[in-house]
Amino acid sequence: MNKCLTCFFILLISIESQAQTDEDSTQRIKLAAIPVINYSNTVGASFGVLASTFYKIRKSDLNSPSSSSGVFGIYSTNNTYFMAVFQQLYLKEDSWRITAAAGTGKVNSQYWQEIPISGGSFIGFGTRANFAMLKIDRKIFNSFYLGVNGVLADSETAFDFPDFFPDSLKNDARNMNNLGAQMNYDKRDHQLNPYSGFNIILKASLYRDWLASDDEYNRYELTHNHYFTIRNERNILAMRFSAAISTGEVPFLGQNVVGQDNIRGYSSGRYRDNQVYALQAEYRWRFYKRLGMIGFMGAASAVEFIQEIFENELLPGAGIGFRYMMIPSERINIGIDIAKGKGDWGLYFRIGEAFSR
Repeated sequence: MNKCLTCFFILLISIESQAQTDEDSTQRIKLAAIPVINYSNTVGASFGVLASTFYKIRKSDLNSPSSSSGVFGIYSTNNTYFMAVFQQLYLKEDSWRITAAAGTGKVNSQYWQEIPISGGSFIGFGTRANFAMLKIDRKIFNSFYLGVNGVLADSETAFDFPDFFPDSLKNDARNMNNLGAQMNYDKRDHQLNPYSGFNIILKASLYRDWLASDDEYNRYELTHNHYFTIRNERNILAMRFSAAISTGEVPFLGQNVVGQDNIRGYSSGRYRDNQVYALQAEYRWRFYKRLGMIGFMGAASAVEFIQEIFENELLPGAGIGFRYMMIPSERINIGIDIAKGKGDWGLYFRIGEAFSR
């Protein structure tokens, strides 16, 4: 962990001159190329790179946020890898929002299996997957957007079961194509790093055999992010409620896992179920020029049905982080967070702030 922190501060020094150039430049396209360093109890140390360009489709369009294009790649010490390209467009005075991405990779992870008498143990698995996604939003009125979304995905999962298990249980290949819709009431003052306002997102995705999906189930996501300016823009309180709900014939890969934006501090993959609910808050303090730090805390619950939410154990998480504003005109921060959960912890290298998705 100390090596990762050292790399982070070396990175801040190395990009200082480039960030200043981007801010002073009159060019329409701004580039951010950033190394990514993470650590988790499951995949070990990860190393990669994220490169993004930020630009206006039309210079005269003063209402649309900057569009972006980028590539991302990462590799970990347990042979997990992932590569993706992505595109986000803001068009016609922010009347249209289009997001597209495609990628491939393999994740070597684990899950917790309850076992009578012994209590339980972690079971390892590896999932290869390819995906392509498209999301289109249209402003209906004021700050209210409606849209459609779709994903084409195929996966193959191999479980580390003992040899006497049949091959049908050890390997699971399936298509996970879906089609859905979303609404977004967006009153944030900025897309990437809000200082005030809120947004409420409700998304529904349907997995059906007529979409060539091997499972028939539904996935619903509800997110409410709220941002408060405390005295000035250098002191921000961000709050988030999220619910990820899968119903129907939910496969293993369709379950929701506690971790990442749901709640930091959980990286072992132990807590997963059909539904995950999380409530968290984060205080952001930019204390000197482009330098800042954050503190965050929250709790989550993973359950099969919502009525179990007060019966299952509550999963608290808390931590701190450091920030550097790489491109002030776009409010783009990079940073590193360390978080502690219940019997778990995680180290996270960030491009952009939490609660931005």
